[in-house]
Amino acid sequence: MLALQSAVAADLPPHFLRAKSEDDLRGYLDGRLGVAFGIFDRDAMLATALLRLPGADHPNPKSEPPFPLVPEADWPHRAAFLENAMVLPAARGRGFQRALLRLRLAHAAAAGMQWVCAGASLRNEASWRNLLAEEMTIVGLVDRAVPMLGLLTAFDTDALATDPDDRRSVAAQDRAGHQAALGRGYVGVGLAPDGTVTYRRLSTHGARRAA
Repeated sequence: MLALQSAVAADLPPHFLRAKSEDDLRGYLDGRLGVAFGIFDRDAMLATALLRLPGADHPNPKSEPPFPLVPEADWPHRAAFLENAMVLPAARGRGFQRALLRLRLAHAAAAGMQWVCAGASLRNEASWRNLLAEEMTIVGLVDRAVPMLGLLTAFDTDALATDPDDRRSVAAQDRAGHQAALGRGYVGVGLAPDGTVTYRRLSTHGARRAA
């Protein structure tokens, strides 16, 4: 996993990947922090991804604010995180990232999670477009030197309900456009054929369930 991480990081622009230490990775491999998934060709690891799962002895930290739209009561123990999906450069284009995403979502549901959170650099379109394609929702943008999108899915399908008749389009790299839509109560729900992101207004029902 460390070798794969090094190979992937060398092929990516800065800030696309938050590298994990050996101790961090051991916490996923032995189940203390969550679960690690891998795709292999014989003994060669081609791709890997992590799922952080809170537990009784390691809840989501109170020092961190709850993820946008995750209820405060659910934050400590019922919100999982998708982390560090990595595909060897030579193995890209074979659907591995999407497969690992589906595996992690299924595992989170089986583990009793209500929410699954993810973050991706706005510049890393391949990553967040894959998340949107698997029905995750853009719910936030942290406007730093490297802007980060926050994406969320809920296993209660009504929790992120939106109004299909109240929509707007935002260009993929329009940071101000994403920010404006989110600030007006819209969330990013999918990709249009022209490559823009479709935002729809969070419905009153969805907003109430997530409050």
